[in-house]
Amino acid sequence: MRQRTISDFFWRDPEISDLSQEDKATLLYFLTSPSSNIIGCYQVVWMIAAAEMGWTKDQLLVVAKRLKVRGLLDFNEAGWVWVKIWWKHNSPAVALNINSKLVAHAKKQCAVIPFEWLADFGKGLERVGVNTLAIGYPYPIDAPCHASSDAPSKNTQTPVHQCLDAPSDAPYHAPSDGAYHGSGGNRYLVSCNNTTTTASSVSEADQAKPVVVNDLIFPPGITPDQHDAIRSMLSSSGVAHIHWQAILDELHGAQIHGQKIAAPISNPAGYVRGITRRAADGSFNPERGVAVANQREMRKNLERQDALRVASQPKFQTAEAQLEHLPENLRGSLSRILANKTREDAG
Repeated sequence: MRQRTISDFFWRDPEISDLSQEDKATLLYFLTSPSSNIIGCYQVVWMIAAAEMGWTKDQLLVVAKRLKVRGLLDFNEAGWVWVKIWWKHNSPAVALNINSKLVAHAKKQCAVIPFEWLADFGKGLERVGVNTLAIGYPYPIDAPCHASSDAPSKNTQTPVHQCLDAPSDAPYHAPSDGAYHGSGGNRYLVSCNNTTTTASSVSEADQAKPVVVNDLIFPPGITPDQHDAIRSMLSSSGVAHIHWQAILDELHGAQIHGQKIAAPISNPAGYVRGITRRAADGSFNPERGVAVANQREMRKNLERQDALRVASQPKFQTAEAQLEHLPENLRGSLSRILANKTREDAG
């Protein structure tokens, strides 16, 4: 088992001192939970967490909601928990120092933080002295965000089409190495050299050919009608289809930003129309979509690593063997549940 160090200042912290005993105990639990990780943002199974506290799931959630209102904790329905006072009791200089042995694990944990928390979590790291750019944090902390929620912004950075060397039939891939620097659009692309391929360089004959791209990833919440309208718009825009995913990612990033400022995008197809016009004239520079692409690629990398790890584990591990890794009190409860289910199955 790991050891966690909690400062005695916990009991005199103005943010905590006036909490109820239940609230303090729950906050201590999330600071020391067996499910916790290096960065204080991790996923729990609510039923197990509640059992470790001696409560029901509903009782734990009632207290967690109170801590969320106080800004000490955040959580979502998927069981993700963000302990916002984590760095008061854990050293960012140790966990996220580029020379630390722990930083590789911390990077993987940062890569799977729920997308809606990435910006605020990254700013919190900056406030405690972590250089998010140096550790390759998956959100462009210093990226310009001047666009309104309903209209893409224009800027004078290097256009996306000036950094392509992939053939026109190559699939879109977000890069998995390096950090996004918050300027220019190169982080969207596989590589960059002296070869220039512009959207306008596609011949009329090539534009007339039907292009079928089946693996496009649309933002959540897009209706079937909007889906068809956007696909039709992309097909007729004259923009090479290797840029289509970058355009959809920009829409997704803009939707997330719009939700944060309570100004949702009411016309996704209209937003895409504006981006495709800029992409066609060479002035489109990805901004908010960069984080979407990076996050997706990092998740894929982690899924591949998990699949390899599972494949390398013995296939014969039984449920009883898995129980051995749980605390004794939970092991006993789950053993009884398994035994009852076995008797029921036996008839």
